[in-house]
Amino acid sequence: MEFLNLYYLCFISFIHVQVRTGKSDVPCLKRSCNFNEKNTSAKCCDLEYIPKIPSSVVKLILENNRLSHISMDTFQNVSSNNLTSLTFIDNSIKVLTSDAFHNMKYLEHLEISHEKKLNITNLKMSFKSLNKQVLDTMNFINNGWTMIPMDLFSDFRNYTLKKIMFNDNTFMTFNCSLLSEFSHIHQLNVERNELVFLNASGLHSVIELILSANNMFEIPNFCADEAGRSLVPKLSRLDMTDNAIRKLHPASFKCLHNLNYLILDKNRLMILENRIFSSLSNLEILSISWISHLSVIKPGAFNCSSLKVLRFVHNGFRFDKEKNKKKKHLYNSSELFINTQNLMKLDLTNNYMPKDPVIFRQMFYPLSNLTKLILQASYIATLPEELFQEMPFLEILNLKGNRITTWNQSVFENLKSLKTLLLDGNYIRVINESSFPIQLLKSLKTLDISHNEFWCTCAQKWFVDYCRSSNISKILTHWPKYYECIYPEDKKHLLLVDYKPTDADCSTWSPILTIIIVIVVSLFLVTVVLILMLNCQSNIRNLIYLFRVSKWKRKGYIRLNSSESFEYDAFVIYCDSDRQWVHSELLKRLEEIDLKVCVHYRDFDVGESITDNITNYVGKSWKVIVVMSNNFTKSEWCQWELDLVQERRRRHGKEALILIMQSQIDSSHMTNSIRSLLDTTPHLQYQQGLGEDLFWSVITKAVMKPFKDPPTAIL
Repeated sequence: MEFLNLYYLCFISFIHVQVRTGKSDVPCLKRSCNFNEKNTSAKCCDLEYIPKIPSSVVKLILENNRLSHISMDTFQNVSSNNLTSLTFIDNSIKVLTSDAFHNMKYLEHLEISHEKKLNITNLKMSFKSLNKQVLDTMNFINNGWTMIPMDLFSDFRNYTLKKIMFNDNTFMTFNCSLLSEFSHIHQLNVERNELVFLNASGLHSVIELILSANNMFEIPNFCADEAGRSLVPKLSRLDMTDNAIRKLHPASFKCLHNLNYLILDKNRLMILENRIFSSLSNLEILSISWISHLSVIKPGAFNCSSLKVLRFVHNGFRFDKEKNKKKKHLYNSSELFINTQNLMKLDLTNNYMPKDPVIFRQMFYPLSNLTKLILQASYIATLPEELFQEMPFLEILNLKGNRITTWNQSVFENLKSLKTLLLDGNYIRVINESSFPIQLLKSLKTLDISHNEFWCTCAQKWFVDYCRSSNISKILTHWPKYYECIYPEDKKHLLLVDYKPTDADCSTWSPILTIIIVIVVSLFLVTVVLILMLNCQSNIRNLIYLFRVSKWKRKGYIRLNSSESFEYDAFVIYCDSDRQWVHSELLKRLEEIDLKVCVHYRDFDVGESITDNITNYVGKSWKVIVVMSNNFTKSEWCQWELDLVQERRRRHGKEALILIMQSQIDSSHMTNSIRSLLDTTPHLQYQQGLGEDLFWSVITKAVMKPFKDPPTAIL
């Protein structure tokens, strides 16, 4: 045994020398103790007893040893060390005697972890020897506990703890009444258990409660009675991360009058209902993150005027869609933050920001007190104007990892409070004199535009020149290492700091640019001409008709007959369905210029048959005007009249008929005779609005045009 003692002392001295010259945190070697660089902490492994260690050591970790029975004698070799921290990890402890900690008068931190053989009754007995006036932290981690005796801490009446931890056990229920003996507990941590239910009785002095990574499907009841008296009057921080909470309602947070910090990350929420946080009058920090199924936010969900910090990240929420495919509201942009005017810090990382600049501005309009805004990786391609100017106290703006290529000059104007601007990881190609106001560049303390897709072209000349002539490089994060060119190919991976274009390089007019401009202008002109031809086809037809009439008149063709030998200047054939246009438009226009027009309803002889009247009055008329439409083709009388005047056309030529297309005839109503007539006789297309004056001018000249003029058909 003396040999073994000598061996251990020599080995420990060796390790002590090694650790002092090596890293401060060295994995524990077998059958040894390791020390940190300052010789204040020791970690002993694979031992059957605790050896002597330097007197400077005040923190002792015992891991993977064979120490089944722990008593005061176990710590005989370290009794003079004034230990402040003692940790047991997987030492196969079965018994802790009532005097185990008798000589540890300065012990502040006690941890018992992975001791699955430990008898909890013996643990309770060992607490009698603890100096409870000094002790402030107790950790009981991964001991396989499913329940705890209600009297485990009966010896701690009126004592205080900074922190007590029950992590990584297998509790399904946890009755906090077992902690009622303590006069004060700053933090209670019951993480990574299988908790479904928590009885909050006994938490009257707890300030922080951490219940993350359990199976709780609702917020525990913190009310002592229906009158609203709280079981946790001092509770300031509640962490419910990674539970099974599917729904929240206003009563969920009843009786949490002093709650200041609430974490609801990684739950299973699908909807944030109205006014769920309205009862939390002292809530200042709220985190709702990593909730992939969250799809609806009701208008008053964030109704909390005391809120100062909101962390809403990695939810993938579609702020770019106010309604889904079924027209159901997903959120209301103008009411989302309407009741959070005191918000100072907002983080919306990895959500989908609105593409519509109007909705974007509506969403952030109430947040005039923001000092920090994080919109990292939020699929932003365009920065809306007049957005950040509504935030006069904004100091930090994070736009990392978006799809921004460029922005309007006014986006960053008049941001007098801004000190940090982060635009790294976007698609920015060029920084020029209009990108950032000079005053902003002078007032910023940090500007990060690294990891963008910079072009080393003449458009970049201003920026690289400005970097050389000013002190901007002092505020540029990661300059010059992560400011590389990706275009053109011959300058790929060239650092911007090494790109040095001259005035001569950037002043030559490129012949290629001239060719491109000529091609673009030519294509534009051709497009305009085609559009005019398509939209003004009837006007062009009428204009050509008028041009031909005028042309032949200028050549001096002599009338062979005239309208003076006829009683009427024109006889009008039309369908009764088109009478309103004929009476109110056609007759009015022709008779205003003293042309005499014959229409059946007023000029036919009473008592004569229709056929006789038509025959007589067509013979008394100089020209025949035929008003064609879909209704015209459906009328048998109109077809008969048309056949009758065909004989006049054969005797006097095409000029005897004036065909007007009052409305386009459908192909289904087109007859062979009408199609033949249209193919061989000029006709005019009526079009209201643009070109209407031209139409009436052509009609007038066509009525007065003499027979025997050359053909003027437009095909």
